Amino acid sequence: MNQIVAYSKINDAPGLEMFGNAICRSGMFGCESKEAGIVFALQCIAENKPPLEMAKNYHLVKGKLTKRADAMLADYRRAGGKVLWKDLKNEKMQEAVFEFEGQKIKASFSMDDAQRAGLVRVGSAWDKTPAAMLRARCVSETLRAIAPEIVQGVYVPEEIDVAPALPGIKEAIPNKTKPVEAVVEVEVMPKSKRPHLESLISDADLEYKVNCYWESKGKIQIDLDQTWRDLPENLQAKMEMGFDAFRKAVEK
Repeated sequence: MNQIVAYSKINDAPGLEMFGNAICRSGMFGCESKEAGIVFALQCIAENKPPLEMAKNYHLVKGKLTKRADAMLADYRRAGGKVLWKDLKNEKMQEAVFEFEGQKIKASFSMDDAQRAGLVRVGSAWDKTPAAMLRARCVSETLRAIAPEIVQGVYVPEEIDVAPALPGIKEAIPNKTKPVEAVVEVEVMPKSKRPHLESLISDADLEYKVNCYWESKGKIQIDLDQTWRDLPENLQAKMEMGFDAFRKAVEK
């Protein structure tokens, strides 16, 4: 792979700091400080990928680099791993068989596991797309147990706030540690200050598309249970004023 020309010119600390500051000022990638921007810049250079390409795989959460579960799964499959899901539509539990280096490992993650870990909140992605969230958690925790070279110590965004146990993993390395009992914190998603906009996006399918649109722009992170309601007030205002055109763009 040819090195990105701009990266070849970043050969000192001031250049790296300038790159990190630019990432931070962009307001994208979940970057909240220049130090976090430098962390993201270093990863961009290490993988020889532009920031927008890196954003497809990574997020910055509280200054820490995290990796999306689907990106972990893609790396796992490129390494020769296989996964067979039992029922992709099951919203109570996701179960799969992972095959890697001659081993077959049965793994699962359930809504009970999510509730014990304090992940489930009303109005969050766990409430709206539970099957997808269960799969993501199942992937991240299973790969951390059976293929650490794929994960390389990086956590998925939701694991930054909640230290994961490994519930549901069978036939892997025995784990005699008792699961930590977590208090379930149920938080009601605050309503937007724009009731008209709420009514325009009242349809669940449309709201999902809107959230995916803003995540693709680097403005929210669905993995962190963020929605369009977490957008800055000026973006919500623009979305409301030109909603018809915005909706057409979202539904393309």
